[in-house]
Order: sequence, then C-alpha cells, then structure tokens
Amino acid sequence: MTDDVLLTISLLLIAALVARLLASFLRIPEILVLVAIGALLGPSALDVVDVPFESLGAQLMFTLGVSLILFYGGLNLSLPLLRKVWVALGMLVVPGVIITTFVVGAAAHFAFDLPWSAALLVGAVLSPTDPAILIPLFLRSRLRPKVAQTVIAESAFNDPTGAVLALTLAGIVVTGDSSISEPVAEFAVDLGISTVIGIVAGVLLAAAISSHRAGIWRESSAIAVLAVVSISFFSLDTAGGSGYLGAFLAGLIVGNMDHLGLAMHDPHEAEMRVFAFNLADLVTLIVFVVLGANLPFDTLGENLLPALAVLAVLMLVARPLTVFACVLPDRGGRWERSELAFLCWTRETGVIPAALVGVLAGLGVPHGDVLASVVALAIVLTLLLQALPARWLADRLGLLEPRTRAVKTVPVEKLPEPDAAGQVPPGGVSPPDGIRTAGGSGPPPTA
Repeated sequence: MTDDVLLTISLLLIAALVARLLASFLRIPEILVLVAIGALLGPSALDVVDVPFESLGAQLMFTLGVSLILFYGGLNLSLPLLRKVWVALGMLVVPGVIITTFVVGAAAHFAFDLPWSAALLVGAVLSPTDPAILIPLFLRSRLRPKVAQTVIAESAFNDPTGAVLALTLAGIVVTGDSSISEPVAEFAVDLGISTVIGIVAGVLLAAAISSHRAGIWRESSAIAVLAVVSISFFSLDTAGGSGYLGAFLAGLIVGNMDHLGLAMHDPHEAEMRVFAFNLADLVTLIVFVVLGANLPFDTLGENLLPALAVLAVLMLVARPLTVFACVLPDRGGRWERSELAFLCWTRETGVIPAALVGVLAGLGVPHGDVLASVVALAIVLTLLLQALPARWLADRLGLLEPRTRAVKTVPVEKLPEPDAAGQVPPGGVSPPDGIRTAGGSGPPPTA
C-alpha cells in the first residue's frame, strides 16, 4: 500500500516536470500539456496513474492544496491598486458570479437536459476565472495597469466566491431540495462566516509573523502560514463556511499588513513568499495532471456537442453580459469602450473549476461526467481562444503602454575602484556624481 502511494506521487511529480519541459520546448500553454499527460497516464490509456477524484490524496489536494493557491493569490494583491476599481470589482465578484451561473446554467439545462439544480451547479463551477496564464502574458505585453489589475483581482476574488456558490448548490443537488430561499440564505451565511474567520485568521497570522513584539513566529513564517491556513480551512469546514474564501482573505491581509502598521524582516518575508509560491505551483501542477487522468473518455464523445454549446454561451453571452452589467455602473472608473471590449473577451477557466470537479466527485454529486467534460473543454477552449490572443487583442484595441527605453545598469560591486588620482581604469565605468556606492559615498574625488 505504501509503495503504491509513493509510486503514484513519484509518477505525478515526474509527469508535472516533463509537462513543464515539453511546454517550454514546444512553446504551448503548460496547462494543456499537463492535462494531456494526465490523460495519457490515466486509466483510459496507459493506466499507470490511478488517482480517483474521491480518493483521500486527491481530496486533500483539492481542498487544503487549493486553499494554499488562494492564499498565495491574496498575498500578491495590492489594496491601493484595487481601490481605483473597487466598484467594478465588487460587482464582478458577487453579482457577476451569480449572473454567469444563471446564464450558463440555463444553457446547461437545455443542452444536457439536466435538472435546474444540477444545471446551475455547472454554471457555478464555470464561473471562476483563473489568471495563471494571463499574468505572464500581461507582464510581457505592457497591458494598461488598470485593466490588468482588474482582470487579475477579479479572478482572485471570484475564485472563492464561485467555490462557495458551487458547494452550496452541490448540497441542493445531493439532498434534492427544490427551495430557492434556503440556498440563497445558506450562500449568504457561508460568505459571512468565511469572511469573519478569514479576516481573524489573517490578522492573527500577520501579527504572529511580523517584526512587531507580537511576532512570535517571525522566524518560522512559512510553517506558520501552512499551519494557519490548515487550521482555518478545517475550522471553516466545521463551522459551515468556505476554507477557500477564508484562505484568500488571510493571504490578502498578510500581503497588505503594512496597512495594519505591521511589517516583516525582508529575509522572513522572502522566505514566506517563496514557500507560498512553490506550494501553489506544486498543487496547480498536480491538479491538472489528476484532472487529465480522470477525464471520462467513454462519455466525452456524447457530451461534446452539448458542452460546446454551453461554452459558446459562456464566452459569447455570459461573459459580455456580466462585464456590461457590472462594470458600466462604475462611473468613477472611467472605463473606455476598448477596455470593456478586452474585459468581455479575456478570461480563462483554470485550477479552481478543475479542483471543484474533484471535490464534487468526492461528495457523490451526480452528473460528474458532465462536469468533468465541460470543465476540461473549457480549459482548452478558453486558453486557445481567449487567453493566448490576449496580447494581440490588447494591441488592436490600443491598450498597450508605450515601450520604455531600457537603461543599462552595472552592479555596484562590479564597478572598478578609482585610483589615487580619482581616475577609473581603462574600460571601466565610473558611477555618476552624487551616487553612493559600496566602496564609498558621494562623487569620486577630483584630481
């Protein structure tokens, strides 16, 4: 038994590394290669990796592991930047997720002939967006900061919101309850509980790892993050909230602890951020390999056309409707038509919907083959049709910032020392007047 577990873990890690290498060599999205290799190694092909969605390891990865991804997402958001678009962002996070859920749910109801509760669950699972591909594209493309931050922040916030809504609807599907008022109330309660516990956990964690007197774990910040996220996740799960939202809010508070009058020593902060990044990266790789290994190829063919119809509604109807309904009321944001057009088209389905498929399978939610098929196709299509053309579209819409001339810099430690006459050796570079260097202060002496 132990040998089988170790072998499976080893194969998953090797598959992830090979996928990353192939994606870099072939210059194609890494997520596509991860899903493809997972499918190749899974029971439907080579049958060397068997990690069912309902297995303990997969469930741990989809719950606690994804919470760590969301913690890292919150950790990297800047509150001052978010304040500039807070109206549009606030609308996209909750009303936007609900609009997407109902529009896509209606499409799933008619395309798959699903009960309304199950169809809305499909919409909720597809409602979160994922910036994993978009962030590096934005960094390379010089996209207008307001637009880039809005897309990234929307994804970070609507991931936990969509997860909470999906898990609420999953309870209705499993119990067969047809009441509307009860799930709405439950959704609101879940958001409230998750928000309170997430904020408390974030404040306590920020204080405990800070350089303040209360920083009792300042030298063990990475371990503290793992401990607090784990404890808060299972506390929220017990209390009826969402560990996803709680972990995200905790990360948001820790990443902006300066607004609480707290700070971290640079080495400790670097250690924490590297640890959170590596964990989030590892979980993301494993989630997509496991998703590929569990693709229902036996039913994928019969689900193909209905799934494509649902995804067409998601991209061509639900997304534009959501953007216009949520962003246009934000008069203070001064949104231009080109910016709205970019927001309407650019999105990506990624790790959170993939993880939700696994979580729902573990809960025994019916129509799991439909969910897996739609999510897998959504990942592929949104990558190819929406994420990859993002730079081209931004260029056509005039949303790229002007290219600035790069200034060549020389590391201070490599600057040659002036001789006694203040002259720099031939071929050397002298620091500009008034610039302090490691070898002294102020301008070099004059002869």
